[in-house]
Amino acid sequence: SRSAAVDVVILIAVIAAFGILLFPTIKCISLKVIEFIEAAYDLVRDEMMISPMIYGSIGLGFSCSAIAAWILLLCTTRKCGNPHCKGLNKATEFDIQLETEECVKNLSPTVKDGVSKGLLQLLHNRHKELEAELKRLAPVNGRAVLVFRAKCGCSVGRLEVPGLKKQRKIKK
Repeated sequence: SRSAAVDVVILIAVIAAFGILLFPTIKCISLKVIEFIEAAYDLVRDEMMISPMIYGSIGLGFSCSAIAAWILLLCTTRKCGNPHCKGLNKATEFDIQLETEECVKNLSPTVKDGVSKGLLQLLHNRHKELEAELKRLAPVNGRAVLVFRAKCGCSVGRLEVPGLKKQRKIKK
């Protein structure tokens, strides 16, 4: 329609007028900013020539505080250093896994005497109590695994207890 064509012509005129007004404004602002930066640079250079030790110590102080903040940030993260760590906020403290006879056959034995190597150390009497409870939970010819977890959710240690052995009938 005719009004749509008029609207398009008006839009083109407005964009052209905006461009004509915008470019000189940007040029004027950029020249003033460059002039201000040159004046500030000259002032800072003259001031640093008068007393360089003060500004050197200020720079050293800022550098040390930035390094301390970076170290603090590294120490307060929830991740433990494991490349596959998820860094969970409130992970469970332990996890019980019940493995059947088929799972035990398919997995290679990685544990000796029930406890795997790790950061886990239990008192001797607590160790026996946990083993007794896990033995009751474990399926026949399977095993029960108690996985202890850190705050981030990564495994810290494992306690594996084999279940009761089912006697196989010998055919004669």
